[in-house]
Amino acid sequence: MTDSPSLFRADYPGHDTLPQQLANALEALEWLERFERPYLLARYQASLGELEVRLLGLKVETRAYRCRVDLGQARLRRGEALSPVALAAIERAVASELLAWQSIEADHNRVLARSKRHPGGRPPLDPERVSRCRAAWRRLACRLHPEIRPGEAFADRYWGKVQEAYRDMNADLLDALAPFIEREVSAPTPTPEETVRLAKLLEVRRKRLHSQEAQAPFTWADHLEDPDWIAEKRAGLMSEIEAESDTLATLVLTFAGMSAGASTAT
Repeated sequence: MTDSPSLFRADYPGHDTLPQQLANALEALEWLERFERPYLLARYQASLGELEVRLLGLKVETRAYRCRVDLGQARLRRGEALSPVALAAIERAVASELLAWQSIEADHNRVLARSKRHPGGRPPLDPERVSRCRAAWRRLACRLHPEIRPGEAFADRYWGKVQEAYRDMNADLLDALAPFIEREVSAPTPTPEETVRLAKLLEVRRKRLHSQEAQAPFTWADHLEDPDWIAEKRAGLMSEIEAESDTLATLVLTFAGMSAGASTAT
């Protein structure tokens, strides 16, 4: 349900103003994306990433050999011999198909490499400093955030500094900026049209926040503290790796048998 425009009143008892509520939602999204996502992914990758990359590598090889077998069988059904020329054409076709698969594999390898820089999953941040930074960001967002104060010239000059300090969890800088900015930029006094716009935007941002929190990697937060969950996931990945290895071996032998006479074919 959309917030009532009356929540703009600063003296409304027991409630934040609508800009404050929007700043809270925006900061929660910023926290999830800037801090929680990378560190939860790092924690997940530290426990399971190498097995997932290994499984993906097997799947790429399996797809390549399945493609070879399918193309070879199609030629044989047409009564064509698998000559060296035919095998070279098959390899060219497979190479073209492999580009997309290898790109996905490379992305996974990059994620795994990045995760190793944060093996603990979370940065060693002081909780009091984090609390100060998050509170200051919300306080400043009410006056500077482009979604709350679009077209504010002062915001264009200083919002980047706020974002930089938040990214670095620099509580002292944010605390220093807050009173200066509050002297220079008045609190928002929105028109009725602005009230409607911000209320709609708040609804959109809250929905996005709830959607994000319901998706991986945020749903892994508790699981990553559970050794039994990790062990179960590892066992599942090992089982998939074994099955994929069997499939790959079968395809390799099938294609070897199909192309055995290629070296003497005319």
